[in-house]
Amino acid sequence: MSGTGPVAGAADAPEVSVVVPHYRAQADLDRLVAALAAQDHPASRLQLVVADDGSPEPPVLPGDLPFASVVVRQEDRGFRASAARALGVRAAEGRVLAFLDGDMLPEPGYLSAACAAPAASADAVVVGRRRHLRPEAVAAGWRPGEPVPEADLLEEPAWLRGAYAGSGDLAVTDATAYRFVISAVLTVAREVYEDAGGFDPAFVGYGGEDWELAHRLWRVGGAFRHEPTAVAWQAGEDFGGREDPAAARAVKQREALVLASRITATTARGHGLALAGPQRVAVHVRGQEGCEAATVVGVDAALQAVPGARVAVTGVASGTARAVLADPRVQVVDGEAAGSQTSEEVLPAPPPRGDLAGVRAVPDWDVDVRVPLRPAGRGERPDPARAADWLLRIERAEVERVEVLGEPDDAARPVLATLTSSRALWRSRRGGGPGRVWRVPALRLGWAPVPADVDLEAWWGGWA
Repeated sequence: MSGTGPVAGAADAPEVSVVVPHYRAQADLDRLVAALAAQDHPASRLQLVVADDGSPEPPVLPGDLPFASVVVRQEDRGFRASAARALGVRAAEGRVLAFLDGDMLPEPGYLSAACAAPAASADAVVVGRRRHLRPEAVAAGWRPGEPVPEADLLEEPAWLRGAYAGSGDLAVTDATAYRFVISAVLTVAREVYEDAGGFDPAFVGYGGEDWELAHRLWRVGGAFRHEPTAVAWQAGEDFGGREDPAAARAVKQREALVLASRITATTARGHGLALAGPQRVAVHVRGQEGCEAATVVGVDAALQAVPGARVAVTGVASGTARAVLADPRVQVVDGEAAGSQTSEEVLPAPPPRGDLAGVRAVPDWDVDVRVPLRPAGRGERPDPARAADWLLRIERAEVERVEVLGEPDDAARPVLATLTSSRALWRSRRGGGPGRVWRVPALRLGWAPVPADVDLEAWWGGWA
């Protein structure tokens, strides 16, 4: 990056690229550029990338900026803020990427606060604090760094404030935490952004692209953090307060429909839908020779626990058993299913950096059931809501691998099943330490091996 010359402390500051999507809002851009020029982050370590989404007239930047700048453009094919951000990143040179919406006004210390964690960790995903003030104050000449009169302050969204307060500023997260990440004030380490595949250029229309990216960032091991001292202001209320309630509801309904096939969390698709696209859970059930009824029960129990899962089954030879397993969610595989791991094996390699399709092909949790399992209690059946909540709880505990154990034998407890998180794959590539492993007896979870002489009729009938 080029700059105006050496600045005290510049050598210790990260090189950051600020990526700003733009469309026909020159006045907003002028104010944002002025706010960036007032940052306490060294100008020699700062690059501005304006990504224009097909404005009739290209955006104009001053010629005397103290930091490097570039404008990139794409043709107007509808609202494509996600594609514009992705285009902007391709021109970005910094190892820290700071995304700011074009109508944001960052305080002078915004970049220093937002970039601290991404500069220190390749996993860091930082959400700043977006605050709101009356547009009239900005029109009257207010600028970031100045006090905001009480009469000009607008309320911050209560749901975001509550989420940050209840999670220790996102110190405790799970697969549903994507809802609290907004691209208007998002700063990430370049490595984790590229591991996640970046913003998806396929999004057209308002909303959803930041939640979808945030979910992928979480899946590849992103360490979320809300940084309340990284403050940027927006003139006016957030989307919910700006729009007519009926119009806002229609936009949010469309957003929910778009995200259902792209985000695996139950907050995006519920418990029962088995959708194409990324998977929350993939299961491999290893059948036992001569015990095909037990294998069928194990597959049935897995799908009752996670109705949206995809299940690969091995060890099923007879045509009769295969016919019973002719469920579109089930694939009967000859031999060992690809990708299953033993506790002694290393993790499989994640997809190459920037491989968006590859990231989506890896499930949140890969479950290797080495011995068919079912609920231990007589007549008990799996509860999808309980299973989903259990996964969220172990994610909040930062567990990345679970080994489900059998009863003690003469040597040690056999491993009946393993659950491996997708987060472990990418974190290991970025040099992170081994994730937390939890070894737990199956009975403690309320599950047990399916007996070889299981009564299949009784299992289906509900009396065994």
